[in-house]
Amino acid sequence: MVRIYMIGMIWLITTSLSHAEGVINDAVESIRGAIDEINQSYEQCEELYEQIRTSECAHSIFGIFGRVYLKLGVSFTERQVQFADKNDTENAVFRLTSGLKPRPILAASFQDSYFESSNWGYGFGFSYFDDYAFEQQIKRGGGSDEKIEVDLGTYSSMNVIALTPSLFYSWGRDDGTPHRYLKMGLGLNFMYSAVRGTAYLTEDESNTSCYDLGSQIVLGTSSDLEGLKDQCESTRFRESSYGTGAKMFLAGEWNKWETEFSFSLYQHRSVGDYRFVTQEAALAFSRKFSF
Repeated sequence: MVRIYMIGMIWLITTSLSHAEGVINDAVESIRGAIDEINQSYEQCEELYEQIRTSECAHSIFGIFGRVYLKLGVSFTERQVQFADKNDTENAVFRLTSGLKPRPILAASFQDSYFESSNWGYGFGFSYFDDYAFEQQIKRGGGSDEKIEVDLGTYSSMNVIALTPSLFYSWGRDDGTPHRYLKMGLGLNFMYSAVRGTAYLTEDESNTSCYDLGSQIVLGTSSDLEGLKDQCESTRFRESSYGTGAKMFLAGEWNKWETEFSFSLYQHRSVGDYRFVTQEAALAFSRKFSF
């Protein structure tokens, strides 16, 4: 009796496993079929996109600019926002710095265009960034060692979207390697920005007690940050505006991988007798994707 029971159990388990294996195989085949359909649809879409991209309609729309690229990557960037005199941006009344740190890159650009067969060319790019600065920079004199970043409990938030047309000179364009070149150029920034935050006016020379204590902190003869807060006037700012700026860059590309070193300046809208200026220095590594 026990033997018959064991034989029955074995038969039942074997039948169940066979049935389960059949179900799994059917599921696998269904998934493979779905993947094949997706791949076929993707290939059809890619063929359709290529036809549209090379059509007369697309050429009439993008003929001036050429192909569009999406740039994704990472940059090592330092940004500084300063509140300066409207007629003298060198004499800031405060500076806030974000420090040098890695940040993601999200930008779009059109294909570079050249003036006939020369190495001079031009391009158009779009970029966006949002950044925070939690340290205030105190600076005295013109030397790079005559400044210090301190935490005074202040902050700034910067949101900028910009269109950047540029003019450049390229090396390596005509050496038979169209995906490898080096270029150096200048650009203009046309932007919309939002800047807000708080700060102490540590660079205001008319407030001698604040300025002198700030100088002592920079020289290392004092570390009285609480006293600095008491002596210096504080301000709260919030502005959204259009603006302009400039960009200098040196970039190299190999097979759609790009490395770029740049320095950018963003001039925000005037606020009374003052205006905001954002400076940016960046070393960027990105990959270009066409679409």
